[in-house]
Amino acid sequence: MLEHNPMQRCLEGERYTASVPDTLNLADRMGLAINALTNAFVPEERWALQFDVSIAHRPPVIWINHLTDAYLNIPAKFLEALTVCRTVSGSDQNIDIDFAVLRNQLELLGEDGLTYTPDDTLPALDEPLRPFAEIWGEGRLILALCFIGQLDDDPIWFETAKRKVDRLLELSVEREDYRFFWRGRWPRGAAPPPDADEPSGPIPDGSLGDKYDWDLSLIYSVGSSGHGSALLYRLTGYEPALELSRGLARWALKRIFKHEDGHYDFYHFHHGLYSLMAVCEYGVAAQDREVLERVDACYRWAREMGDPLIGFYAEIMPGAELYLERQGNTVEICEVADMVWLALTLTREGFGGGAYIDDVDRWVRNMYAEGQVLDADFIHDIPDDCFVEGEYDTPYPDTDNVLERSVGSFLGWMRANEGFERQWNEDGEYKLTRKGIMHCCTANGARTLYCVWDSAVQRCEDGSTTVNFLLNRASPWLDVASWLPADGRVQLSIKDAPKVYVRMSEWIDLQAVTATVNGEAADFSLDGPMVCLEGLNPGDVVDIRFPVLERTLHRVIGEIPFRLDMRGANVVAIHPRGTTYPLFDRPDSGEVSEREVFIPSNGYTW
Repeated sequence: MLEHNPMQRCLEGERYTASVPDTLNLADRMGLAINALTNAFVPEERWALQFDVSIAHRPPVIWINHLTDAYLNIPAKFLEALTVCRTVSGSDQNIDIDFAVLRNQLELLGEDGLTYTPDDTLPALDEPLRPFAEIWGEGRLILALCFIGQLDDDPIWFETAKRKVDRLLELSVEREDYRFFWRGRWPRGAAPPPDADEPSGPIPDGSLGDKYDWDLSLIYSVGSSGHGSALLYRLTGYEPALELSRGLARWALKRIFKHEDGHYDFYHFHHGLYSLMAVCEYGVAAQDREVLERVDACYRWAREMGDPLIGFYAEIMPGAELYLERQGNTVEICEVADMVWLALTLTREGFGGGAYIDDVDRWVRNMYAEGQVLDADFIHDIPDDCFVEGEYDTPYPDTDNVLERSVGSFLGWMRANEGFERQWNEDGEYKLTRKGIMHCCTANGARTLYCVWDSAVQRCEDGSTTVNFLLNRASPWLDVASWLPADGRVQLSIKDAPKVYVRMSEWIDLQAVTATVNGEAADFSLDGPMVCLEGLNPGDVVDIRFPVLERTLHRVIGEIPFRLDMRGANVVAIHPRGTTYPLFDRPDSGEVSEREVFIPSNGYTW
């Protein structure tokens, strides 16, 4: 039984007051996400997680989706996200909830190391095989355990993760040089039959609903389990974890990512990308350059399957029948976060020559940042004729302060200009759909922001410090204050950074860049897109200035034409304007205020 709350370790660090512009601040955004991450659990139902939020009805409603999301897959994602969000923001909001959910997850462990749904809760959601474990959730919990294990000295976290890997190896089927899962959902004590072959077609017991087939289950299982086991190997050197990740990666390379030019054919963008992330994580763990080269080719191909200017990557891949039926479908933040993770990981492994950093910069400033719910007041601006009459019919509906509890969530069905989807109903009315927030996006969006935050300022082996993103960021070496997009100005407050490289975004005219140190003109050199300053001392203030490029672009995004007004990499207005939750409608002023800044003592290998 867990007797201490490891999340308290996230709060260790330095706090002080600093002047910070009101522009994009990832620490703030991750702190805001904690509100949503801790307000979606139902303690009376063994800390089941409420997955879906709909604003189509008044009042808005949040409800429990199904048992996998209630106990297995999404709670694990939330724990991973909470670990990094608390570490970056230093927020202790509802930290006792983290402890309760962690304890419950440990209580749901079976003797074989897998996590099983309870059989004494939520009778309206009874499903075949209950109680059962789900491969999707196992991989996600391994990831969460890897992050908590880096934070807390208790050996239970890595020991539990290793037990899960051992059992997953037993449940996977080895053929030639690869591995696959014969099924995604497992009752206690089950094993694949000796003659098990790769399944295909609809899942016969309907346990995941009519829309799911074996391909989706297999690919997502490869993604979560392959990703989690490869990270576990990197952190602990546990060889069975490398064996599992290798076998699953080889299956994915044989069945999905098999073309040298990187193209692949799978209709669900996030599930395909997550499997690609697992292959990438294996390539990093094994330092297999050939595998990483294939991942890089797939990334470059996937990059063109949406709009790489603003990071619009739809749930359904272009080419799939549903994509054109819905005029490009809609964006889950999951897809954007996956592309960001791949770009950052490939950059770290030496691919992209810095171009992928510019990809991340554009996407984070646009669809990623716009996809987070920042307040609850937007509901008052939605026209009355958008709402659906009557209550929403769903098991276990909850209408208690839903919007306030959902602030910090990431959106799941966005158009390029619109946060909440509307469709024509059978009566010819253009109404909000039940598709608003799904908390897989909240978790994926929140935890991947850590990768961006971690990459924003880095200490190099030669003692220099590199600023990769012109975003607000506090660090032990220097603090970055950025006025973009309101003004072309970035200020560095030096603590311990005698030599600094600052990456200038791709749109900046390097010949127009100027720099001062403590108000005096300063010499600097250029190394590609990097501005290099040397001889800096603690207490120095570096001010870098440049013109902000303004332009108006006309683009077809998700099969729909839009006009974009841009300042630098930021879309500052989009036309036509959205009506339910207008995107690109909350301009930053660049106004500076005094506020508390937190620098964590802890960090994570991701």
